[in-house]
Amino acid sequence: MGYEMWGLNITQQSNLIKLTLYIDSKSGINIADCEKVSKQVTHLLDIEEIFDADYVLEVSSPGLDRVLITKDHFSKYINEKVKIKLKWLVNNRKNIKGIIKNVTNEYIIINDNKETFEIKYDSIDSARLKYNLERLKWVKKF
Repeated sequence: MGYEMWGLNITQQSNLIKLTLYIDSKSGINIADCEKVSKQVTHLLDIEEIFDADYVLEVSSPGLDRVLITKDHFSKYINEKVKIKLKWLVNNRKNIKGIIKNVTNEYIIINDNKETFEIKYDSIDSARLKYNLERLKWVKKF
């Protein structure tokens, strides 16, 4: 459909499955895009009967403080600020805010002006981009 699938989050509560599908595009995402993808994905899920339980589908943009999941996500935002929550301690810290300096197949390198951290992907609980108002050209119009 011309969109990038940014990520998929699946959670279950009792007999209800919640699917949150994040989509992106170079021109951005609006509500009409989310509606279009939601209708198409719902149609496919209903035809294929993938889930035995009831499900709720939510289609969303990754947002300004987008979740970073894959190596490619981190690579897109080298030299940008990120906030990472870790599953376990790295250098006696479980939360790290800093600049993405490099990305490899095994880990990302974050610098917080005091220390440099090599963080393996499997140690990341969640990572979010810290949005930069300079990137938001439309804000300057107000």
